[in-house]
Amino acid sequence: MPQLNVPQVAGAAGGVGTSTIAAALRAGDCGIYRGGSPVDVMVCRSTLYSVGCAQRAIGAAPRPPLLAVVADTLSGLGSNTKSRLRMTEPYVQGIVVVPFVHEWRDTDLPYDQARDVLAVEGAKHLRAFTDAVEQLVEHLLSACERAASTREPVSAFASLHRPPAYP
Repeated sequence: MPQLNVPQVAGAAGGVGTSTIAAALRAGDCGIYRGGSPVDVMVCRSTLYSVGCAQRAIGAAPRPPLLAVVADTLSGLGSNTKSRLRMTEPYVQGIVVVPFVHEWRDTDLPYDQARDVLAVEGAKHLRAFTDAVEQLVEHLLSACERAASTREPVSAFASLHRPPAYP
């Protein structure tokens, strides 16, 4: 039987949304990525600078992680940021843009809402965030399946999280 590990989430810098993504995935929160150790999900903000930080961190990782790009505005990604993300694609397992949740700017409990997003039917303002977390889950499950087929250690994620099926 393959060795099971809890998925690890790290940020390209401080304040990029690492703890929020780790809470939503119920994964390990590694804080700022320091290089050398494997990480399953690398997190950055949706700015050109932050994606550049993520590129450097990804280059220091021993295997390609999944990249979660946390939007810091409702206006979407800039054209230069999109270009930099396209250049990053060959070096990651996938890229998921996690939408900005405006309501979290005015709550004391954003991590609680993030943690429960896959477990309970969320509020309407969390639908896009939930969709992005489900995409992250699917990418992680695919990575688990690939790792199992090559006899590498796999994440316990496959047994802990299965996104609910929606009609």
